[in-house]
Amino acid sequence: MDYYQPVEISVLSAQDLDSVNFLFRPTVYVSVSVTRGSRDQQVTPAAACGKKLLRWNYRMKFYIEDDKVQRNESVFVFQIKCKRFFGSDQVVGKLFVPGCRLGVWGNIRHEPSAPCEDDIYA
Repeated sequence: MDYYQPVEISVLSAQDLDSVNFLFRPTVYVSVSVTRGSRDQQVTPAAACGKKLLRWNYRMKFYIEDDKVQRNESVFVFQIKCKRFFGSDQVVGKLFVPGCRLGVWGNIRHEPSAPCEDDIYA
């Protein structure tokens, strides 16, 4: 029998996203998923847009398998997406946070080891 541990995450804000066109008031949201231990994927409502700052202040709750938490196998994937009029939504930023970096886990303390061109790190 699998036991699940609740993990609560708050998606607060993002800034300095050059690939988002702020001229036409875009609909920008964050899709959050967990790579191992949960099949759940959740999305935030549309962000409140500032000049170069997007704010969500949205709380999510995931249930992750207890053995994956104890072995630090879970990775949270945050994808910042912009809705398009036609076709699929455009991914404008990504963030990968190992579960062990959340102090259950707690605040994100993530320092990238090998930054990618289109990835965003906290």
